Amino acid sequence: MKRFDAILEKDISGYDGEFSQLIHQAPALYKMMTRLLDDRALPRSMSPLVIAAIAYFILPEDIIPEEKYGPIGYVDDIYLCAFVANEVAKESASPDILARNWEGKVPVATLVKEILDREKELIGDKKDSIMQYIGYDQLGLSQTDCID
Repeated sequence: MKRFDAILEKDISGYDGEFSQLIHQAPALYKMMTRLLDDRALPRSMSPLVIAAIAYFILPEDIIPEEKYGPIGYVDDIYLCAFVANEVAKESASPDILARNWEGKVPVATLVKEILDREKELIGDKKDSIMQYIGYDQLGLSQTDCID
């Protein structure tokens, strides 16, 4: 069985359309989420949110489905990973938790900030739908500002 990040890399390979630079970060974002689960510094309260981000990537029918839209369908998955990464960074006692679990080529804090700053451009008015889809309101967390 292939690892999901390898499937993801194959799905987006050669993609050169809208948001391509961000879409090509999808495998690294997915891997970071999976690595965070093994990080002892991950606050216990953040585990369900990290798991939700991983599951959202894998689910074929999410808010912007890849089956229908191709690689551009990963923008909601990417947004959710950035949102979760931001929450983890704020809640963590270890400010370098993201960098420690990041294998991407660009600085993770810069990438997370860029994605969150481009929310409307990437997902339009779909943030509430995404949060509802993952049961965010059931996790007992509050939505807060972006990391610096």
